[in-house]
Amino acid sequence: MVSFVVSPMKLVSLGVMLIGTILSVSSEETVGVWLGLELNLYGFLVIMNPDGHYSPEPCVKYFVVQSTGSILMLVGFVALMEQHVVSGLVMSSAGTVLKSGVFPLHSWVPSIIKNSSWLASGLMLTWQKVAPLVFLSMIMPSKGLWVVIVLMAGIGAAGGLNQNSVRVMSAYSSFVHTSWMLLGLTWSSVVFVGYFAVYSLSVGLFFYGCSMMNKTSMGGQISSAASGMGLLMLMGMPPFLGFLAKVLVFLMSGSVVIVACIMGSVISLKFYIDFFYSMVMKSSVDKNKVEFKIMWSMVIGANLAGGALILVSFI
Repeated sequence: MVSFVVSPMKLVSLGVMLIGTILSVSSEETVGVWLGLELNLYGFLVIMNPDGHYSPEPCVKYFVVQSTGSILMLVGFVALMEQHVVSGLVMSSAGTVLKSGVFPLHSWVPSIIKNSSWLASGLMLTWQKVAPLVFLSMIMPSKGLWVVIVLMAGIGAAGGLNQNSVRVMSAYSSFVHTSWMLLGLTWSSVVFVGYFAVYSLSVGLFFYGCSMMNKTSMGGQISSAASGMGLLMLMGMPPFLGFLAKVLVFLMSGSVVIVACIMGSVISLKFYIDFFYSMVMKSSVDKNKVEFKIMWSMVIGANLAGGALILVSFI
């Protein structure tokens, strides 16, 4: 039996982090966007190392990166208020790119993810991207976004090929998924929300399974099912929800940039399949156990039901 202990400090920090993101996304003023990002940062710093059990290095690196991005954004906002439009947009775009971890200021993401906890890594790859990506799509010109999307898909696919660390592989995988989310965001916020929800669920299941693997006998079965389902969803294999999310972006997109996203996903299948084989096919869990078969039947059925629900909502 796995027990979960959530301290009040974690709950307060999660609340501050959530409020900060919501404030940034919903604000119509640049000051509100900046303030929301700062609240999000302070809440997340506690989540990264709430009990002092982890190395402070990734926390310090993340703070330096995000603080630098915040300074660039603030300088850009001041320049915009002084009617220096070009320099203001350049500075605010650079700060937002740095905070979101997209090309060309993306190199800090794998090194911080590698040494962070599973919870912090999962949040960094999902929730922490929401506000910066939304703001980036609003201030960056379309041609600039196309370049970012193409290069993010290529960097994520190529960078993850020779990785042995699960966290680092997930970081490069997030670059490919970020290109899909940015592309969806440029055409429809609804598609972006749908893709982000599926991606967050996939990362959550995958990281939960990896963190719980081999702790108990029953935990081993649950973790294998959870991580396996999360990985298949990240791969975008039918009939899982990840495939449907990509189909929705493909149908909504009217740009040739979608070809780069598809190529990035196809190349990334290589390291997904390698890890899936080593994790599931060589697992110590007995694949003939009734419990294991029931779990996999349930997760596949849940994905089919979720896919049907999303399709019906778009009809």
